[in-house]
Amino acid sequence: MNKQELRDKILDEIDDVEYRYHVLPHSGLIADWFTHYWDLAEMISQYFDEPFYKPQKSSADQVK
Repeated sequence: MNKQELRDKILDEIDDVEYRYHVLPHSGLIADWFTHYWDLAEMISQYFDEPFYKPQKSSADQVK
């Protein structure tokens, strides 16, 4: 993916997050902001060629 495509994808994600912020509560739904913002942060770090370390969810064995 080139820089222009990635930039367009970042802008689409921002528009999507804003849309969900305004529309979903009227439907009785709540967006999962945590995952959206991590995905957005990952795309932005890729756009600026910076390393990104996304934390992984713990499994049931790791919690014990």
